[in-house]
Amino acid sequence: MKVDCAFIANVLPGKFYENINTAQGRPVEYSFYKPLFLEFNKITPGAFLAIDCYPEDCLNKFGIIKARKQFLQALKYAVEELGVKIVLLSASSKRLFGKEIEIKVNWSGNHDNYGFTLKELYPDILFTNGDNGTAVILNLEIDSILEKAEIITKNNIVVINGLGLLGLDSLQYLIDKNIPDEQIIIVSNHTNNLKEIIGLKNIQIFSSINKIKIKNSNKIRAIINCTHNPSSLITANNLNVIQNGQPIHVIDVAVPYGLSEIELNKCTNILRQDGGNAYFESGLEFYFNPELCGLTDNILYGCFAETVALSSYVEDSGYKFNCVKSYDFFNVNFKTKEFLKELFKKYKISIAPIAYNFNRKINFLIADIL
Repeated sequence: MKVDCAFIANVLPGKFYENINTAQGRPVEYSFYKPLFLEFNKITPGAFLAIDCYPEDCLNKFGIIKARKQFLQALKYAVEELGVKIVLLSASSKRLFGKEIEIKVNWSGNHDNYGFTLKELYPDILFTNGDNGTAVILNLEIDSILEKAEIITKNNIVVINGLGLLGLDSLQYLIDKNIPDEQIIIVSNHTNNLKEIIGLKNIQIFSSINKIKIKNSNKIRAIINCTHNPSSLITANNLNVIQNGQPIHVIDVAVPYGLSEIELNKCTNILRQDGGNAYFESGLEFYFNPELCGLTDNILYGCFAETVALSSYVEDSGYKFNCVKSYDFFNVNFKTKEFLKELFKKYKISIAPIAYNFNRKINFLIADIL
């Protein structure tokens, strides 16, 4: 079977882990689950390869080494057995080999100055972390939430929780849309690159949501959540600090979720939606139950959608990779985002007409809860 692209990611805890083990059985140690296949427009087959580790496993040395070894086995299979041309380092796997996959490792998963980088191992493969595609989708969702939460028309406040690649991009996006400083709040301990972005702006920064102290907290009407760091999770308790009965929209782009279903059920007037997920108008076909990896019909994670769009584009060009070599797929940046935005338009990939919350369509109106 010819496969164009592969998505390699960790498994999600809880019901997703139980479901994939029930459907496929556990993989052998230091290996990966059997591939799951999907197809776009009947010409772009892709394979999802899950490695047997949780996101939190990729935060400690032993877990990173184990996950690298599993990833390398999945990568070897994808390239040498399936013949893929494009590989996505999805979810926590994008942290395993450095920000720009520059870390040298060996087949045991250990850092090794005499080892290889992924690009040295497979120089003909296009690697991506998918964040630019996710950012394109998230920007569209931000536009929608700015309107729903009346950020512009009623001078309400939007909070960005987490300043990784997507959080920084969301901040830049709000600044570019001329949202006033006093209507933006940042929650993060991460300050790298932040001064360069905000300059002399009077955007307020807090270390956690429960540390937010402003005069009119009832003006906080939206949260863009870009982190699942255990110290930065959104909970009913820290929402109580900033909520005075007003509805608050939450775009949760984190996987695993930054605001869990358990915590959401403790809240009132919190309108959460899954963030960063791309909607395919047509042509997307799963050859497995998409719920096994937290998806549903016509929906792919933004990073998966980027990979599928790139794969389709490269195939349309006759696999001439020179057409994409000038783009940086490991740092969220304007040039790559604009390129992917055009690809998404070409292949009719956008945000869903009805938002999803924990993979279920949201069927309420804001008026119903006011």
